[in-house]
Amino acid sequence: MTGPLTAEETIAAITMLTPDRLETYIEIGIVMPLESGDGPRFSATDRARLELVCELEETHELADEALALVMSLVDQLHAARADLQALGRAVDVQSVEVRESVLSAWRSARGDPAG
Repeated sequence: MTGPLTAEETIAAITMLTPDRLETYIEIGIVMPLESGDGPRFSATDRARLELVCELEETHELADEALALVMSLVDQLHAARADLQALGRAVDVQSVEVRESVLSAWRSARGDPAG
């Protein structure tokens, strides 16, 4: 399935998701669907988040507050990864001397004796 799905289509696509749970996940901010004239629409990212949160709730029996916290941490991890990738791309375009200097400073900051 491609493109944004309706709530009903999303529930049908995610076997562990119920209408009540979807409403709760929207209320606690785990997903923020796009609003359309015929109701909320869920992107592929929303669906991936819903699958993850359903799995977490099912396997670990986490309360809503804990689920929201875990998803917040997942979001922070994704943002940190994107920042690190951007930094890596920025360093890659520098001269060899600058790249070596950055690598040495990075190793030193990590406490690596080779830094």
